[in-house]
Amino acid sequence: MNNITKLIIILSSTLLCACVNQNNIAHKKHSPVSQPCTKIKLLIDAHGSGFEQIKSTKLQTRASNTWKAKYNIIGESCHIWTLGNSQTTYSCNITANDKATADNYYQQAQQTIKQCLGDDWVMEQQARKADNGLKTTFTSTKANISVSTHIVPEKTLRSEKWTIYYYIGNP
Repeated sequence: MNNITKLIIILSSTLLCACVNQNNIAHKKHSPVSQPCTKIKLLIDAHGSGFEQIKSTKLQTRASNTWKAKYNIIGESCHIWTLGNSQTTYSCNITANDKATADNYYQQAQQTIKQCLGDDWVMEQQARKADNGLKTTFTSTKANISVSTHIVPEKTLRSEKWTIYYYIGNP
């Protein structure tokens, strides 16, 4: 092999290694963490920048700007949506096939959120106006942000379904 060919192979190998290493660093930065309190804190902190660091593919919608999230607190299809310049929300949902399972998800979400947030957060539970569901909202007395979970009955002809929603965003 001549010197130019050797140089090209060495340079190509070095660039390839650098790209692979950079991809690993980016993956670690956006990988979900296993601790729920860490997840919630990360999302609350990300709200300040409109969740910019966890936005992925922009989706075509009529009423709002919507992105798939790189980071899912539950499931695999969390989204970030904005209405105008003032409201940005991170949302996820999970569906249960029966009320007992849905109630369990909802109660666990409430307990986890309450455990993870500090004393400057106030919890309020109330009936949803649009359906027979419930919502629990945690608002901060120090910041303009809320964390909430909703349990919503889904009307289907064949079976009982419930959806539990998680939101982090403007109150």
